[in-house]
Amino acid sequence: MNSLHIRKVQVIKIQVITNTMFTKNKWKRRDIILLLERLELYISSGLPIDKTLMIAEQGISTRQKVCIEKVRINVTSGSLLSKSLATHIGLPKTLAGLIEHGESSGELARALGTARKLLEKEDELIKKCTSALAYPVIIGIFASLLTIGLVRGVMPQIIPMLKSLHVQLPLLTRIVMSVSENITMYGLYMLLGSILLIGLFSFSYKKIRFFKSACHTILVRIPIIGSLFYSYSLSLFLQSCGALVESGLQLGPSYSNTVATVTLIPLSKLLQTELIYIRKGIPLGQLLTNKSKLIPSYISPLILAGEASGTLGASLIRAASIIDRDIEHSLKKLTSLIEPVMMTGMGVVVGGIALSIMMPIYDISRVLQH
Repeated sequence: MNSLHIRKVQVIKIQVITNTMFTKNKWKRRDIILLLERLELYISSGLPIDKTLMIAEQGISTRQKVCIEKVRINVTSGSLLSKSLATHIGLPKTLAGLIEHGESSGELARALGTARKLLEKEDELIKKCTSALAYPVIIGIFASLLTIGLVRGVMPQIIPMLKSLHVQLPLLTRIVMSVSENITMYGLYMLLGSILLIGLFSFSYKKIRFFKSACHTILVRIPIIGSLFYSYSLSLFLQSCGALVESGLQLGPSYSNTVATVTLIPLSKLLQTELIYIRKGIPLGQLLTNKSKLIPSYISPLILAGEASGTLGASLIRAASIIDRDIEHSLKKLTSLIEPVMMTGMGVVVGGIALSIMMPIYDISRVLQH
């Protein structure tokens, strides 16, 4: 039986190695939430980690099963569950630190539950942002398609007739005719150029740190939208840091681990400058006081109260939930503002094209009447 078991393990390792080249480590957020929920349930019922991972392999896709198998092999060979999850399924660094602290303190099930709740809050916030912006995006796409259809489909039929009149056409008509002719002649080159620019922008954003930092700086300075992105990143930071503090980790390690996961560069730079003072023991609420116009004024007093009462973790999470409510209200204002603006813009474009066609006809009919 022992030789059979060893042979089976060797076969599994070979399968894992051969499938590594063809599998992506990073899971979707929803899949990670479901996995953490299952691990929390099995471990809280008293099952060992290797048995828990073996059961977790059931009912999932082949790609995910390979990832879980790699995690199980690492854990059985002595690696930490948190590091294996971060390596093979793309668990965020903050949540991996939270689970690692749960492993060292003997409260792994609780740490898994806290990590799952953090991911669920993040997923819920992203869904709110996506659903709030879905309608304006649909209107924008429809307006763009309608404009292109009018310029490419209707104007080429009208332009020869307008040119045959041999009269001075209105300025608006000449502008629309020029746009239509340029799109007809160079539309393909414009499309290829746009795809090339988008690809170049994406490559520069991913590979060039300075370019990415400049994009984030410009994004933050955009009215309404910039504050939304800043508040979203700040909320994730406060939630993650608060969860680590609540699990029993000191503020210094919790702060440094969480700052390392902040993706918005302006906020990350702001928080990193305070890291040395956090390690010296200066209160976090005092450091965040009047630090940035984009950090709400109620954050610092709430954190100071939590530090004074010994409930810093709960205060950080509470501050994050307040920011989430502010984000939801801001999203409602943004969508209520975008909808009439986009509808007005759509009406101006369509009306301008219609006027560019009607104005020469009106001028001709007036001349004929005289």
